[in-house]
Amino acid sequence: MIDGHGVTVLISSRNRPGLLADAVASVLEGSVRPDEIIVVDQSEEPNQQLAEMSPPIGVAFRYLHSDTVGISRSRNAAFSAASHPVVVVTDDDCLVDRAWLRTIVQSLIKAGDRAVITGRVLAGPAEEEGAFALSLHADEMPAEYTGQITVDPLATFNMAMWASTFAEVGSFDSRIGPGTRFPSSEDNDYGYRLLLAGYRIVFDPDAVVHHRSWRTGRNYVSVRYSYGRGQGGYYGKHLASRDWFMLVKAWHALRRRGHRMRQGDPRAILGEFAWIGGWAVGIGDWLLRPARRDERYARSDDGSRGW
Repeated sequence: MIDGHGVTVLISSRNRPGLLADAVASVLEGSVRPDEIIVVDQSEEPNQQLAEMSPPIGVAFRYLHSDTVGISRSRNAAFSAASHPVVVVTDDDCLVDRAWLRTIVQSLIKAGDRAVITGRVLAGPAEEEGAFALSLHADEMPAEYTGQITVDPLATFNMAMWASTFAEVGSFDSRIGPGTRFPSSEDNDYGYRLLLAGYRIVFDPDAVVHHRSWRTGRNYVSVRYSYGRGQGGYYGKHLASRDWFMLVKAWHALRRRGHRMRQGDPRAILGEFAWIGGWAVGIGDWLLRPARRDERYARSDDGSRGW
């Protein structure tokens, strides 16, 4: 327990057994340990090492091998299995700081029952030449977000929330996120729904995870396209329900793409063009082909490991 509250840590994985083992180890090596760790593994083959792992005394370890595909389905299964009122989430390609769990849980307790906490996501060292990590949140100043805003601040692989919040707001949308036709932005969608439901998203820069730089440079453009396509699906979903604020968000998103292009890095410019192309395709696919929203990919669009 941390400050009198039971804590469950959730970790999602697919076909990355080595990264998953490292992620679990980093949680267990923290300055405090959770009461429970739940791993939902959508890998084609079960991870026997983790399935048979003997956890430290005081930590309940539950390894759930699932034949589903998609990180949203994985998150939903993990939340449904959680036994404690505080739920903290990370992913298999993240390593958490030693003080991460204590910091993010104490931040949640301080913020109260109408808040969700997210934290800094920094790139780990390149694990081969040209490798990279995306979805970084490197700001050093605390921040708080409420209502309809033009950014999407929630990183669900560095997040703490109350189990009661998940019960109120509902499941992650299984049509969006890695492993689906719209292979990103399940976190953006969930964060937006939290804000619409009146919750605050609190950014605590002291809660740090390192997003491992394992993706190879040759996949950079295809990954950016996939991220854009997922964002397009997320925008299309809310536009289809006549949420016209998404047009404001779209304008600001395109301005951010333009700002990054003006920085002059050729690879970044190509990646932003790929993002815009994927974004346009994702919006169109959601709005024009609704019957296909539930189709799933068995792997990520870029052909890399995992979703």
